[in-house]
Amino acid sequence: MNNKRDYTIESINDYIKALKEIKDIEKNELWFRGHNKASWYLVPTLYRENRCFETTDRYGTLISPIAKTFHLKGQEVRFPDQFLMLESFKEAIVENNLNPSFQMNDIEWLCFAQHYGMPTSLLDWSEDPLVGLFFAVDGITVTNGGEELNDEARIYVLNPSVYNEKYCNLRIVTEDGKTKGASEPFIITDDNYQVFVDYIKNDYYLPVCIKTNKIGYRMCRQSGNFMLFSSQIQPLDTYSSSAINEFMYTIHIPYKVITNFTNYLEVLNLNKSSIYGGNTPLDYIGQKVKENGDRQIKAIVDTIKNSFMK
Repeated sequence: MNNKRDYTIESINDYIKALKEIKDIEKNELWFRGHNKASWYLVPTLYRENRCFETTDRYGTLISPIAKTFHLKGQEVRFPDQFLMLESFKEAIVENNLNPSFQMNDIEWLCFAQHYGMPTSLLDWSEDPLVGLFFAVDGITVTNGGEELNDEARIYVLNPSVYNEKYCNLRIVTEDGKTKGASEPFIITDDNYQVFVDYIKNDYYLPVCIKTNKIGYRMCRQSGNFMLFSSQIQPLDTYSSSAINEFMYTIHIPYKVITNFTNYLEVLNLNKSSIYGGNTPLDYIGQKVKENGDRQIKAIVDTIKNSFMK
């Protein structure tokens, strides 16, 4: 353990001990997110490299596009339009008679589509620490003597209430007319969802932690909640260390001990089949919509690149 914000674990007992220490410090609910590579940023699928491109310099001058995972100096960044993709997703569902049996607003639709592979500005988190552990260790293959033994998986532990209160740009108006930060995750409803649709389109707002109805098998099984990013796409883990230490912990799992966790999870039936519920026609639709979005941004990037060749 280092500075009470970083833990290294080698067994399930270590994990439980770390969680107990964290819970003894944090009095609010905690969310969990697992990464099976230490190099992965905490950034939504819509803004990841090869889908997100810097197209101007910091002074607004057009440049030949550069694949980026984030920008910090005012450059214009282009990425697929998630609401255009969402309309395609909805249309394909209707065409294939896969209409959900419940009504959803656009934010709920984004959450639903995210679970079937459509890139969005949502970053998934789970209320379940075992789900966070599953995503941290799933898919890792370690060979004796391999270079990957030097890598690690990670579980990020977020206090969404502290984050929202101190960092998100949405404010609450109190009965006496004053404004304050949110003291808990925002709950998306049909009455307020448009506020969050507009929030997405702002270039300067920081992410906001939200909850929606648990829609569909995957969201329920994964105990899913979300951090909704605006067009300000800086990954959460690139904030200053002093900021991160206010709302997040990092649990490190060396690759050399991964089997200590995968064997345990298999006994508990925490595997791809139980987490995802198997492939469905919705996965095919999500994949096709993602491919269309990638073609959309490629066409934009190619047009800009060609302008430099004339």
